[in-house]
Amino acid sequence: MQKEVIIVIGGGITGLTVALELAHLGKHPLVVERGPLLGGRSASLPCKATDRCLKCNNCLVEDTLRQIKYDSPFEFMTHTTISDIRREAESWYVTLETGPFFIDWGKCTDCGACYEACARLGASGVVRGASINQHPFFGIDQKACSCLQKGADPACVKECPEGAINILTRPQTREVKAHGIVVATGYTPYVPPEKNRFGYGRLPNVITTQEADEMLRESGAVTRPSDGRVPQRVAFVQCVGSRDRRIGREYCSRICCGYSLRLALHMIHKYPDVDITIFYMDIQNFGKDFEKYYSEVKDKAKLVRGLPGDFYALDEGKISVSYFSEEQQKNVAQPFDLVLLTIGLSPQEENPDLANMLGLGINEDGFLRPSQADASAVVVAGTARGPMDVAECICDAKSAAFKMANFLEGS
Repeated sequence: MQKEVIIVIGGGITGLTVALELAHLGKHPLVVERGPLLGGRSASLPCKATDRCLKCNNCLVEDTLRQIKYDSPFEFMTHTTISDIRREAESWYVTLETGPFFIDWGKCTDCGACYEACARLGASGVVRGASINQHPFFGIDQKACSCLQKGADPACVKECPEGAINILTRPQTREVKAHGIVVATGYTPYVPPEKNRFGYGRLPNVITTQEADEMLRESGAVTRPSDGRVPQRVAFVQCVGSRDRRIGREYCSRICCGYSLRLALHMIHKYPDVDITIFYMDIQNFGKDFEKYYSEVKDKAKLVRGLPGDFYALDEGKISVSYFSEEQQKNVAQPFDLVLLTIGLSPQEENPDLANMLGLGINEDGFLRPSQADASAVVVAGTARGPMDVAECICDAKSAAFKMANFLEGS
């Protein structure tokens, strides 16, 4: 009997959860990930625990990655994009393009020889995962690979003792007949444009929360990029890239308030003398135990209702932040050592093309609109259809998997 293959587009926490659930239900998912590594952006999330768990969801991601690290119950393809999708009768024919390079999951032992070889050349073509539970732990960044750009033999290939790195002269094309498709393409973090009032990209100690995540994951602390010092005064600025009509993003990204409260508590726990101010429009209470964290932050940090207007450079890398003080009933300016921009979740740029190929809709915010039917040959899951935190993505992924299984079984 022919396998009923389900294409899962996206190898982040949503796509991996969908695939695990489908595999456990006896189905045959194929995960297609355009990047070099599985895990998506959720794999870079750090643990924000203090003396207790703050429900930041990092452990949920680690558990999922751990399940597939050594014995994945489903097939996946990294460095792979979809070039065409067509419908014939009850089946989808999906054209996949892989390469021009990839790392063989079965052969790679995560030894790091490729990474070290690339580093010796002063290059950054080989990237490593954020989580030790990602496998392969290493991948190749095509844009950063200087060997490929120069037409030289890649050092990583020569140094790999297992012969796990494949370099192709052209992308490999494969057509897959699928009985269903789950779209789990995720989101894009908002990046302030080159000219922005926050000074992002101009002031070295103004960074995004995504960069703070990566820093915390890598070094265990959020420090000033300019000198590596622990900041004494920190400002969080909420709703950067969300709830802003001027940039066409009026929706709430939902996860940002909870993110900032948890990170603030983590920083205060690690450095009790740190002075934190959170500038916000209003607090959105999404997520488990939110009120508990909110009450604790009100006791340990300063909450200022209203977003700052101007950001200027001061001596020693400090940033002057001006805002209207309700207490003083006037505009004031305060210096901060570090400013964290809590960025929103944006829809993927490819959503219109994907919607056109699959017959999906796009909502007013740019996210994919799933089929109105309870059971369909195409299911949209996770942040592909709107902002969600990790726990919500996992729940939504499990629901998507059961919808797809019911569709295949004719329920």
